[in-house]
Amino acid sequence: MNYEDTVKRAEKLRKDLNYYSYRYYVDNENDIDDYEYDMMMRELKAIEEEYPELITPDSPTRRVGGEATNMFESVAHTVKMESLQDAFSFDEIRDFDRRVKDAVTNATYVVEPKIDGLSVSLEYRDGVFVRGSTRGDGSVGEDITANLRTVRAIPLRLKTDLPFIEVRGEVYMPHSVFHKLVEEQELNEEKPFKNPRNAAAGSLRQKNPKITAKRKLDIFVFNVQQIDGHSLSNHKQSLDYLKELGFKTIPFYTEFKNIDGAIEFCKEWENKRFDLDYATDGVVIKVNPLSCQREMGFTARAPKWATAFKFPPEEMSTKLLKIENGVGKTGAVTPVAILEPVLLAGSTVSRASLHNFDEIKRLDVRIGDRVLIKKAAEIIPKVIKVVDTPEHNSLPVYEPPALCPECDAPLVTREGEVNLYCSNDLCPSVIKAKLEYWVSKDAMDIDFIGPSIIEQLFSLGLVKSPVDFYKLTMDDFLKLELVKEKSAANMYNSIQASKERPFSRFLTALSIRHVGKETADIIAGEFSSVEALMDASVETLSNIEGIGDKIAQSIYEYFHNPSNIEMIVEFKKLGLIFENNIQTRTDELAGKTFVLTGTLASMTRDEAAERIKAKGGKTSSSVSKKTSYVVAGDNPGSKLDKAQNLGVIILNEDEFLKIIG
Repeated sequence: MNYEDTVKRAEKLRKDLNYYSYRYYVDNENDIDDYEYDMMMRELKAIEEEYPELITPDSPTRRVGGEATNMFESVAHTVKMESLQDAFSFDEIRDFDRRVKDAVTNATYVVEPKIDGLSVSLEYRDGVFVRGSTRGDGSVGEDITANLRTVRAIPLRLKTDLPFIEVRGEVYMPHSVFHKLVEEQELNEEKPFKNPRNAAAGSLRQKNPKITAKRKLDIFVFNVQQIDGHSLSNHKQSLDYLKELGFKTIPFYTEFKNIDGAIEFCKEWENKRFDLDYATDGVVIKVNPLSCQREMGFTARAPKWATAFKFPPEEMSTKLLKIENGVGKTGAVTPVAILEPVLLAGSTVSRASLHNFDEIKRLDVRIGDRVLIKKAAEIIPKVIKVVDTPEHNSLPVYEPPALCPECDAPLVTREGEVNLYCSNDLCPSVIKAKLEYWVSKDAMDIDFIGPSIIEQLFSLGLVKSPVDFYKLTMDDFLKLELVKEKSAANMYNSIQASKERPFSRFLTALSIRHVGKETADIIAGEFSSVEALMDASVETLSNIEGIGDKIAQSIYEYFHNPSNIEMIVEFKKLGLIFENNIQTRTDELAGKTFVLTGTLASMTRDEAAERIKAKGGKTSSSVSKKTSYVVAGDNPGSKLDKAQNLGVIILNEDEFLKIIG
């Protein structure tokens, strides 16, 4: 890659990694398997090492892990809850061993399974449990004490009344509990959790501790963060002592004199882990003497005295029985492999992604083939390749469908896209997918209404478009199967509450082609009302930073479609609010471009950007000669240095607040 391509690649990696991290730690959703995420992180690190000037404060390489949300009280961690450096091969483990030997002498190792759960801190004063918190971003987490009290393996009083001890553990959901929970969710027609890790995270961060208690979570404690009243000399001794205090400690921890023993442990547990009732995704190797740990210290985001060997993604071959095609909200038809059930990464798999018809052609997948599937971190598996078999060439080549699998309308292609699309705007699958998207968290966030409820509403003719949600009465909900008065009230009230969602949520929910959540946020930041957006020309739209000609044309066409205009009018009659909640816009800062760096005390950077846009200014993610001001909060990054070198005006927070009023 040339330098310009490298810059673009780094920007894309940062954006994607931050998005996947947010989805994982805040939304408790896995959109990508761990191995692919780790490989992307490695690539970004390699770019930043070669080109340090490309490092930005928001780079995921600069942070420890997830981030705290505002659902619970914040907790500042006295001892940072670090993440670990990952190793993906035994050669990398030996490299770790060489670094240890270069730094300290006579180091031994303690090796233990890496539990795939949610990392927490537990604090005890005078032997009594006083506070529990999530890791968050490593420095600040969330106070979830009430929920942790429901985890029966966590002692509320220790066997010894130590003045103070803080320990770190991993909360997890046993496989047996997870499978029962999923069965219950499916029976109740609820959206089931994807895997035990997501189930544990979602259960632990419930506002109601009674719900957490029902989920039967468990914990393994694996580290002493800080302690008063007792001295420890090595990690194994600390784990033994934690047992004496009454903690359920990490199992199978073993001390080895050299790295060869640690590597054999990794090899042994790569297969043995599937016999366990909990998920493990690797093995942690730690230098045992605490004096050696202190001497080696930390990098910016991880201890130098520990590494985590990650098990390779498991792969398994099975027979492809057929290919099913589903239709999404855009009308895109997506192929799914239906497989002969096979046990993979601790669960039975019978479906796998084929992405699109070009991928089927590239892999030359044929019904009846044996295919290799991969499933990392227990998320949706995908077909990797066809396993060489003599009968492959005698099987018929798969031909993509010509008609929609739902409504039999002709499928069409769109310029520059690989997908096939249903040509029928009234296709039932497309309509139901749009309805499901309308009520989703990223869109109008309407609780209690899932796919099964939408299916019933659609079948009864009660809801054919999003407008119809706001025409429903309590009596309409009571017509549905298994819906009683309380459930009906919950659904009705949730729909009414959605009338006041932010303008950006409404734009997201409309399912405008090429307009997702991020693009909707940009558009909402530029227009004060839906009327202003409807009056905008293609040229006006395409001049907005982050909106290209393709998206601008799509937005323009959407708001000039007679049926869509009629729908907007109906929404207004039904009481939906389409105005931005930001202050009236002015042109005081017209022509001025701001770059924000560091942390502001009085507002978030997103809020600051909104204030700038409200006065006609613009924000940018990079500093150049065209930058008018750089606003520097606490801990500013390299943008501040670049601004100084270019002679750009630098504002502190007080100066910035005066400018934005």
